[in-house]
Amino acid sequence: MLAYGSAALIIIIIDQITKILISSSFSATTELVFIPGIINLVYLQNTGAAFSMFSEHVNILGIVSVLFCIGVIIYALKAKPSHKLQCTALTLIFAGALGNAIDRIFRGYVIDFIETAFIKFPVFNIADIAITIGAALLVLYVIFFDRDSKK
Repeated sequence: MLAYGSAALIIIIIDQITKILISSSFSATTELVFIPGIINLVYLQNTGAAFSMFSEHVNILGIVSVLFCIGVIIYALKAKPSHKLQCTALTLIFAGALGNAIDRIFRGYVIDFIETAFIKFPVFNIADIAITIGAALLVLYVIFFDRDSKK
């Protein structure tokens, strides 16, 4: 469990450092081609959730994010998941949710900065990547490895 906690902490730190670097180096009009035709770096203050939904409710989103993180911790302590895929998925989801919760609580918005150049897609951040990969891994775990859900 210590390894997963350490991994979560590293993800949160990387997420926060990248957001600090972007917010201190970019203005709202700055755009940097990072990988030509693939990724641009921009600076966006997102007061909403995914795809900027519920943008008028940033305080509620912050509380929901924290409650979600607490729920993941309680689940991990009670269920004691042992499958590496499930533990990895929960770690990524927890770290991403906490990274964005920190923004919502202390900044009043989430800093997004990764823009795909090859497809029209909302701007996102490291925490969003962690949540997305974690959710995909959790789906794979449930489909292929969770014996309890098949009963």
